[in-house]
Formats: sequence, C-alpha cells, structure tokens
Amino acid sequence: MAIHIDHISLLVKDLDTAEADWQKILSALSPAHTFHVTRGEGADELDGIPMKWVTFQNPDPRGVSIQLWAAATPGTWVDKVLAKRGEYVHHVAFCADDFDSMIDKVKEQGVPLLLEQPSNPDTQPWLKWNFIPGEFSHGPLIELATRYLAVGDNWLPHPGNPENAELAAELTARFVK
Repeated sequence: MAIHIDHISLLVKDLDTAEADWQKILSALSPAHTFHVTRGEGADELDGIPMKWVTFQNPDPRGVSIQLWAAATPGTWVDKVLAKRGEYVHHVAFCADDFDSMIDKVKEQGVPLLLEQPSNPDTQPWLKWNFIPGEFSHGPLIELATRYLAVGDNWLPHPGNPENAELAAELTARFVK
C-alpha cells in the first residue's frame, strides 16, 4: 500500500478571490503549481452541503498540492465556522492506493475517525474519504482519501488502485504494446 500527503486545504470565504490571490502567490513561489488547476464541486454525501473547490496541482504526482474550498451556497454550517474562526487550514489530505487498508492501519494504531462509514462527494461516488479529528491531530482535520488522477478539471479513479483492476487492464491492453 502506498500513502502520500496529497494536499493542504484551506477553507475560504470567497473562492474566486482566494484563487486569484493564490495564483499570484504560486506564480512567484512555485510557478509549476499554476500549470494544472483542477476545479470541482459536489455535495458531501454525509450532510448534503454543496461545496466547490480549486486545487493547484503539484506537477509531481507525489508532491503536495494546494486546495481552496468554500460552500457553494450561503447559509450553511460553513458560514458559521468562517464567522467564528475566519479562513484557515481546514485539512491535510493523505491519499492511498488502497483506501480500506489505510483505514484499517489507522484503526489498528488506535487513531479515532470522525465517520463510522466513509463519505464522498455526490459527483464522485468512487472517491472515499474519512477524517481524523483536529482534536487528535492538534490542529486541522486529517483527510484520508482514495488516490485519484487529476485530468483536466476532473478527479478520476486511479487505475493503480486495487478496486480499479479492470480499468488498469483495459488501459494496459489499449496503450502498452
């Protein structure tokens, strides 16, 4: 099983303004992060809150990306959190090629999880996530998620993950001669 830190995610009030500001920051400090920007949206399966996000992808597949996210509609718990805390680092995400094994390993170490069952955005049913609470991590949530591929504006199932063996075989047959 391979696990890596995938991204740092900031909860922001205005996604468009934050994206423009981070475009400037990264253009000065890490221009390669600005070459591939992934945008998405979806409602969390657990609480149904519509959200939208922008991820400045690290060109190194095992490098750390920068993600910004906000509620897609006003009047949710997200607004209450922002009013109380302001914008902040919401989570640090770890992705694994075998999500279930990663969860088992965390449980074996006695690390608590926020959710009894993993959740996912309604637009990506193949993606699973769960969280280690901030009280345990001494700060931001720790997101545990399924490894994905960033392609254009989409996150797609990674063919190297065990649950995608058929996809990997199809791609190998099609492109490896």
